[in-house]
Amino acid sequence: MYYSRRLKNDFNITGFIPAMIGVSFIVLTVITFGVRAGFIAASLFFILYAGFSLYIYGRTGNISYLAASLWQFLVGLYVLSRPKLRLVEFFDERIAALIYFLLLAATVWLLYLLFRRKAKWKGREVFELASITIETSRDGFTDRPRPSGRAEFDINELKGFAQFLQENLIAMPFMEASQVVFVPVKMGDEFFFIFNPEKFRQTRSWVAFDFHGNVIVNISKRDYLDYREELSFDHLCENLGELFKEFLDYYSKGEQQRIIYKLDELGLGLTS
Repeated sequence: MYYSRRLKNDFNITGFIPAMIGVSFIVLTVITFGVRAGFIAASLFFILYAGFSLYIYGRTGNISYLAASLWQFLVGLYVLSRPKLRLVEFFDERIAALIYFLLLAATVWLLYLLFRRKAKWKGREVFELASITIETSRDGFTDRPRPSGRAEFDINELKGFAQFLQENLIAMPFMEASQVVFVPVKMGDEFFFIFNPEKFRQTRSWVAFDFHGNVIVNISKRDYLDYREELSFDHLCENLGELFKEFLDYYSKGEQQRIIYKLDELGLGLTS
C-alpha cells in the first residue's frame, strides 16, 4: 500500500558519525605512524565500538545491537589475527581460521537483522502513521499535553508492552511511580537518546499511560515542525494516542507482529 509522506525529508547524518570518526582516526594513525599502526588502530576501534554497541543492547534489549557488537569484536580480532600482518604473534592459523568462520556467520546474522529492519529506530514511522488521516489546518502547535481517552490493561501487561516497544525500537519507555511514558525515537536521534535520555524526553513527543488507564499525549514543537504542512494539532494528538492504544490492544491479544507489519508497511528507508 502506498502512503504519501507527511514528514519532511530526512538528511540527518548522525548515524554515520561513528564511522566517520573511526575512518579519520585510522587514516590519521596511518599518516603519523605507518600502515602497521593503522591496522592496530582499526582493530582497537572495532573492539571498543563493540563495547559501545553492547552498551546500547543493554539499554534497549534490541537483538541487532548484540549482533553488531559481536560482528565488530570479531572484525577487530580478525585484523589482529592475520598471519601476513603479524600484528599479534600468538594467533596461529587455526585460530585465525576460526575467527574468520565466526566473522562470516556474524556477518550473515547482522545483515539478516538489518534487512528485516530490526535495527531501525521507528519513531519516524510512528509519526507518519499518526498523521495519515489528518487534514491541513491553521490551528497550529499548542505547547501543552492533551488527554487521549482511556485504555484497558493491567500493570504487568503495560510493562510487557513497554519492553516490546523498547526491544523493537518503536518507543523508549520511562517507568515512573504512577505511569509509563513512551517516547518515539527517530533514526538519527538515537545517540542523543542514548547519551542523555532525560534531556531527550524533555524535548520530544511522548504518550503516557497512567496506572488508572488514562492516556495523555504531548507532541513537541520540534516534532510538529517536522511535518511538511500545518496539521490539526488536536487531531494529531488524538491520532498518536489512538495509535499507541491500538498497539497495546494488539499486544494484549498476542498479535505483536501486526504492530511491526503496520510500521514496516510504510516502506521507509533503513536510514530514515
